[in-house]
Amino acid sequence: MSSSAVYDFDVAVIGGGSGGYAAARTAAGEGLKTVVLEGGEEVGGLCILRGCMPTKALLHAAAVMHLVSHPEAFGIRTEGVTFDFAKVMARKNALIKDFADYRSQQLGSGKFEFLRTHASFVDDHTLELTPPANASASGGKRQLTAKHFVISTGSKVAPSPLPQLDEMGYLTSDTALELTRLPRSIIVLGAGAVGLEFAQFFARFGVKTTVIQRSPHVLQEMDSDAAKVVESVFQREGITVYTGTKLTDARRLGSSKEILFEHKGETKRVLAEEIFFAMGRVPNVAPLKLDKLGVELEHGRIRTNRRLQTTLPHIYAAGDCTG
Repeated sequence: MSSSAVYDFDVAVIGGGSGGYAAARTAAGEGLKTVVLEGGEEVGGLCILRGCMPTKALLHAAAVMHLVSHPEAFGIRTEGVTFDFAKVMARKNALIKDFADYRSQQLGSGKFEFLRTHASFVDDHTLELTPPANASASGGKRQLTAKHFVISTGSKVAPSPLPQLDEMGYLTSDTALELTRLPRSIIVLGAGAVGLEFAQFFARFGVKTTVIQRSPHVLQEMDSDAAKVVESVFQREGITVYTGTKLTDARRLGSSKEILFEHKGETKRVLAEEIFFAMGRVPNVAPLKLDKLGVELEHGRIRTNRRLQTTLPHIYAAGDCTG
């Protein structure tokens, strides 16, 4: 379309999470006709629904459990400390519902249009909108045009490196939030922030926990001295940590799951009731069909400059989709 073309909107924001909402609020506040397009089953984005907020709620519960189980440093004696896992999860769910409901109210405030729909690019100023499978309203695909776009589609769990893992099944940071009972034992694959948070959560609630990490130390992007402190804390809390490993196989043995890996020149085997996969997330950009436009990606993430512009200056990107 030419610069003099008439568009449906000044700004179309794809994704209604934290980044998308902030962009829409700012654009609308500047008097721009704005629309937010959200195709997810739930409204709120990763941070509210599957990320920061629910995990911190669980970590706080785990910290309380750890404190009351080890009160000696404070001169306090306790006996028979127990917990109700269903109530732990119910508290988390109630908190997240409050946050998600508030975000839904913000998105539906009328300051900008809010549409529950999937979106993909037809050209650099046109989107094709497809109603989500759970949409209550009837209607098929339609198109929408905008002068500017903000992509804020977040990320998804990275694919596993072993096909056997997919066949066997595993927990992720998404599915673990829906647990109704704790496994007796668990293997955490990956020792980034997400893997370590869940490892400590499980361990502090009595789950026998093993962490397996590819890089030479946990939290590979942090200073090794800091990482060693974290490793020592985990070991004191009874968490087994293997670093500098290479996964070789995964298989089911009866009701248990086994991970085989190389460690210090030897083949190791660890058996557990469940596996938690925490080997990263990847930008959720494939459905957008950015290849049609010439928007450049770097290692799967949208390339942006300091102004958050993509290689097409009228298309911006923010949040996890940029890496």
